Amino acid sequence: IPERSIIGKSKRQPKLPGDHSVLREASQMQTKLPINATVQHPDLAEALRGESGTFFCQQGGQGFIVTAAEGFSIKSLRPVGRKIMEANVLLQSTPEPWAITKISEDVLEFGAVPQSPRQQRAA
Repeated sequence: IPERSIIGKSKRQPKLPGDHSVLREASQMQTKLPINATVQHPDLAEALRGESGTFFCQQGGQGFIVTAAEGFSIKSLRPVGRKIMEANVLLQSTPEPWAITKISEDVLEFGAVPQSPRQQRAA
């Protein structure tokens, strides 16, 4: 049996142009979410990577105000309201995706938990 050439034994990989989408960095491919636009994603941190601003996020009937800043996917996460319990919820094998809406370009800073008027009068 004749010997195969070295080229015939190795798999050849096609070369891609330098600006091909496969070779671009993830930061160049990420598009910023416009205000009032809603997206769904299974992973909140992954969805907010590279974003900056304030977002209203919901999963499983619970809402959150989330701030994201450059260098952080999630800078702060604060629950809002009460969880909405649905009567006819079927058991799901996979978690419900996050619904994410950008509400501001500003990165809000949350300080201490706000006091009720009764607590303010007592102080």
